[in-house]
Amino acid sequence: MTTESHPKMATPVYSLDEARDAVLALIPAPVSTESIALENAVNRVLAKDIRAQHQVPPFRNSAMDGYAIRYQDSLNTEQFRLAGKSLAGHPFTGNMPANSAVRITTGAALPADADTVVIQENTIVEDDVISFTQAPKAQQHLRNPGDDIAIGQLLIEKNRRLSPADTGLIAAQGIATVDVFIQPRVAVFSTGDELCNAGTPLKYGQIYDSNRTSIRSLLARAGIETTDLGIISDHPDAMQTIMNRGADFDFILSSGGVSVGEADYVKASLENNGELFFWKVAMKPGKPMVTGKLTGGAFYFGLPGNPVSSMVTCVQFVIPAINAFCGQTYQPPISLSAVAQCNLPKEIGRFEFQRACAFPDEKGKLTVTTTGLQDSHVLSSMTKANCFVCLQADSSGANAGDIVEIILFSSLPGLN
Repeated sequence: MTTESHPKMATPVYSLDEARDAVLALIPAPVSTESIALENAVNRVLAKDIRAQHQVPPFRNSAMDGYAIRYQDSLNTEQFRLAGKSLAGHPFTGNMPANSAVRITTGAALPADADTVVIQENTIVEDDVISFTQAPKAQQHLRNPGDDIAIGQLLIEKNRRLSPADTGLIAAQGIATVDVFIQPRVAVFSTGDELCNAGTPLKYGQIYDSNRTSIRSLLARAGIETTDLGIISDHPDAMQTIMNRGADFDFILSSGGVSVGEADYVKASLENNGELFFWKVAMKPGKPMVTGKLTGGAFYFGLPGNPVSSMVTCVQFVIPAINAFCGQTYQPPISLSAVAQCNLPKEIGRFEFQRACAFPDEKGKLTVTTTGLQDSHVLSSMTKANCFVCLQADSSGANAGDIVEIILFSSLPGLN
């Protein structure tokens, strides 16, 4: 952590990791839970471990379409007589005479007398007589009870955000409801007299507000619901109205007004209505970012006004913080190595996320190239990208042919 001179105070500048660690350390462990229907549980954070109540598979069944036999019979004869069939949901329940076979489909229960399945591709059927083109092997193509899951086995640990596969695994146990942590109340607004809502005419000097839409979309993609507070004017009274709502939400997020301009009131408003944690991070894009807590209880994140900066800080800090509030343990994204296909210049001093596109070359080696102009107002640099190139603070960039670290958007909640 370093300090910079400021007209009123020495301001600490946190590194990326220091800032994230500081934010996560401030978030309390969740306590409030609710029981919800499994069909509504995807993207919710599990509040209790789930253990298997039933073994999977619950009975011996066939892994292939074919014929169920006794392996011992195959040592004595080359021809089997059809004794019946076993279909999924309609098992064969009779007795199998010696040297007989039962037609069986994938997933169907194995007859009690059978211990081997011969796939239909290896059979010749004439009327009710079956012969095999390959000698069977004992126990082949069977699924035994508990092969996948044993009774009492830990299926899903608490604090996990449930995926579609997780909900399917839970449903396979016959569980209809799950206990999850309460969803946080998250509000989002933009600040700036120059901003205008999409769908309304622009006046000279105005621009359309994209940040609020991008931030809410990132959060929605991460499974986080939000309340839209709209656009707030650049005026202390307008900011005070928002600060007075600290008891209505668990998180309040804004974009814009966090620098040191004449009309930037976010930092001062937070200091007057709560506690300022820090407001500078040694990263690009996204150096100015106000973090703190309002007197009413809400955690406050004042994100930068430039659209790429607001998106990057939301992904790097806000989503991990909200996930922690929901009980989800922070998991660093997976970083990969790629060959730079172009020069990637940067100035020494700040960790830098450069927007880029990664793709395999003709030999399958992962390569990466820039999406163009990297200024923080160039939102198109994000729409063209599928990854960040991560350049360390002490780096002066990379040259074409260098190995660089990348993080695919697919491994970042909100961008995945």
